Amino acid sequence: MNRLDDLRALLNRFFNKEEPEGRKMKRVFQWRRYLEWKNLTPEEKLSAKRFLLIPVLAYLIIEIFNQNFSFIVLFLIGYVVYKKFERGNIVNK
Repeated sequence: MNRLDDLRALLNRFFNKEEPEGRKMKRVFQWRRYLEWKNLTPEEKLSAKRFLLIPVLAYLIIEIFNQNFSFIVLFLIGYVVYKKFERGNIVNK
C-alpha cells in the first residue's frame, strides 16, 4: 500500500505541478552572517562564540605549556620521587 501512495503522490506532483515542501536547512558556518551580530539568534551567537574562542583558548594553553615545560617536568619528577620515598623504596632498611 505504501508504494501505491508514493506513486499517487508522484503522479499528483507531476500532473498538478505541485512544488515539494522545502526542507529547512541549518546554517553551519557563514562568516558574513556572524558579522551581523545583532541579527543572530541566541543559538547562533553561542555557536559563533564557541567557534571563535576555542582556537584562542587552545593557543593560550599551548603557549603556557611551552613556556613552563621545564617546571612541569620538574614537578612531575619531584612528585614521583616523593611517592617512592613515601613508600620507602628509596631508603634502604
